[in-house]
Amino acid sequence: MYIAAFSLPFAVYTLQWSTIYPALTNQLLYFYLFTFTVCLILGSLIQISVPFKYIQIKPSSNNSKVLFLLYLLYLIESLYSKQVPLLQIASGSFEYSEYSFGIPVLHTFLISFNTFYAIYTFHQYISSRRTHLILTFILAIFPFFLLVTRSSILHVLLGSFFVYLLSRPNLSIRIVLKSAIAILIVLFLFGMLGDIRSKSEDSSYIARISGGTEQFLNSSVPKQYYWSYLYIASPVANLQNNINFTSAPEGDYRSMIVNEFVPTFLTKFTFHTEERHFNQINPFLNVGTIYVYCFSDLRWKGMLMMFVYFVTIINLYYIFLIKSERYRVSGLAILCNIIVFANFHNTISYSVISLQLVYPIIFSMNRLVKNRHIQQFQKMD
Repeated sequence: MYIAAFSLPFAVYTLQWSTIYPALTNQLLYFYLFTFTVCLILGSLIQISVPFKYIQIKPSSNNSKVLFLLYLLYLIESLYSKQVPLLQIASGSFEYSEYSFGIPVLHTFLISFNTFYAIYTFHQYISSRRTHLILTFILAIFPFFLLVTRSSILHVLLGSFFVYLLSRPNLSIRIVLKSAIAILIVLFLFGMLGDIRSKSEDSSYIARISGGTEQFLNSSVPKQYYWSYLYIASPVANLQNNINFTSAPEGDYRSMIVNEFVPTFLTKFTFHTEERHFNQINPFLNVGTIYVYCFSDLRWKGMLMMFVYFVTIINLYYIFLIKSERYRVSGLAILCNIIVFANFHNTISYSVISLQLVYPIIFSMNRLVKNRHIQQFQKMD
């Protein structure tokens, strides 16, 4: 998954739709090739020692209760914020920012849990094929449309896609073609939401202000796909740009560990952290993969440390998660999301994403404790 996910930006980079992307250096390519080699070896060892096995699950009896609680909390947040983002955008009075909606702290846990539960709901549907679970899934993802949070929508859709792939014993050409078409549709809708949120009626506006080439602007390619091109390729461009213009380490081991290794929901209340910056190719293209700040802190040593830490977390989580029957598939789908979105930012330190890993573990442990109690009572009887 790491090899597939981190190869994609380089493939998209070759489209050359933008004039502001720097040329990629051999040093960066060698670094990625090294990480790919390590992951290939680790993946082979994991597949031999702890292979994955798909397990179907029964529909949960708590779905309606969980949805009721989710919508109740969103209602409270709407009353607190005195707005619903989608309605405000429609009226032209919404200004998007990190704190434009929701109750601090609560909102982070709410979004992360909602994402996990939507993916878990989809696994219930794939397992039983019961029609009512499709409605449950739609209701679980609907709040993200009201909040116009494209990242959360993508997390749920991509996580559900991984659940679907994990449920298949093999991949046929038909499945691959269907998946490709579905991805193209999702990316097109992603671009449409981007146009809506940027309040631009001209679909080529973003391309024109971000260095879109004349060849692309004059091509028949729908301009909505430029959003995906920006989001997929610009992080690598930013990383390369940061490498080009960072001549000396700007941090130390402590700053990198606090800012990059620990989730922000822990550091926010325990450590003093300052707003960080790196050498961006454009003011509004502000993501640079999981490695960009590590390079700012300790250059290539920092990037190598992050890679070792990242793959360690991933493999330890997998080994623990594989023991869970009910949450194994949804947890693994979230883990795949973590790897894919590490192309954009540090998914370990970003609380909305990293918290999603916690729920399958907590519920698995809770289920394990309940089963032990049941077994004890049966022995007593």
